[in-house]
Amino acid sequence: MTFCNFLLRVDGVREASLEDFQAVIKKGNRTYRPERHKYLYSIEMEIADNRFFWMSCDYDDAVKFRDYVINSETGEREPNPRSKEQIEPRQQFFACYDCMEHYLYMNDLNRRTFLERYLSYTLQKEFRINNVYGSVDEFCDRIKAIRGFQYTQVDDMFGQGSDLFVQIGNIWGQDLPKKIQLKIAYGDVPIHKGGRQIVDLFSHHKEEFENVIVIGCDDAGVEQTFDFSSLLKYIIVHPTKDENEHFDSYEVRRLLLEKLR
Repeated sequence: MTFCNFLLRVDGVREASLEDFQAVIKKGNRTYRPERHKYLYSIEMEIADNRFFWMSCDYDDAVKFRDYVINSETGEREPNPRSKEQIEPRQQFFACYDCMEHYLYMNDLNRRTFLERYLSYTLQKEFRINNVYGSVDEFCDRIKAIRGFQYTQVDDMFGQGSDLFVQIGNIWGQDLPKKIQLKIAYGDVPIHKGGRQIVDLFSHHKEEFENVIVIGCDDAGVEQTFDFSSLLKYIIVHPTKDENEHFDSYEVRRLLLEKLR
């Protein structure tokens, strides 16, 4: 089983926190079917080590149904012993968010929309899962336009000469701030018509800032981000299946957390 890491942003401006997931566990439904989606999910969640949010889901199609089953021994058709309202969750999905390193790990990319919708619905905030790219070149190859940047400027040897720190301090009559988080929006600048040059400019000066994130969009108009501090990771674990071809979620969690710790 392979887990891949992703970035998880809340309302487009910050990383998800331990407090967010404590609220999700407190408020979240244990069964959930996204609107206009066919899958029904049975959800289990917990916090481990006061650091990791763990989610285990059993799910399956809540729409498809046959009024008969086939007896595997006789080959004969028999009436289906369950009703259409009784869903048999034969598939599994696992997710883990590291609240210290701020990475989301999932074993199935296809469940991305479900997780975004579940978290957003539960807390009434916009949760967005973004890919982690291995390099600037890979990111630029996958997108068609640059929408802007988000970064933190620090009051250090690079930021002290900025009038922005002085202006903000004067507005409130307070001491100068230690950090300022800025978001720059361009509209959509085509990657091959100036967008790549903007990315390269930030790349060459990224040491002057913290948390530099490039915001772009792909051919489908889906927003994608590149975080200069992130690394693409694949974590492989080897849980065993039971006689019904299902994984024990506690074993999967144990094996994954051993590697993440």
